[in-house]
Amino acid sequence: MELVTPGIGLIFWMTLSFGLVLVILRKFAWKPILSTIKEREAYIAGSIRESKRIQRELAELDATKEKLLVVARGKAEELIQQAKKEADVVIKNAQKQAREEASKIIENAKNSIFAERKAAEREIRQQIINLTVDMTRRVLQDEFTDVKKNNQYVEKLLGDIQLN
Repeated sequence: MELVTPGIGLIFWMTLSFGLVLVILRKFAWKPILSTIKEREAYIAGSIRESKRIQRELAELDATKEKLLVVARGKAEELIQQAKKEADVVIKNAQKQAREEASKIIENAKNSIFAERKAAEREIRQQIINLTVDMTRRVLQDEFTDVKKNNQYVEKLLGDIQLN
């Protein structure tokens, strides 16, 4: 039964040893443990404050980033529109210049064709004249080789002149 009900001596020595351990712990271990716990608590509180500050800064940066993205998109859209307008102007100018050059080429071709046509007409007329003169010379040469025929032809012409 002794195990179930402790003796007074056992309680005394247990209390004394517990008190001694408590004094030793208080003197040597309690202060360092408490200071370490307080340091840890301060470190955690500082980390929490720092994380909240960082979260606020990140939120501000996100808002700034979104604003910058909106501005950048607007500028990009504006640049695209301006580039499209400039491209349209360049295309219109190129088309106008191409039309002008085409009309100049066509006009030059018409003038060249006209000049070549006139030259061809002159050449054909000259050939016709040459052929006519040559044929006339041959006909007249055959006709007027005979003196009798020549006299008859002159008399006929004189007769025609008197009738008129």
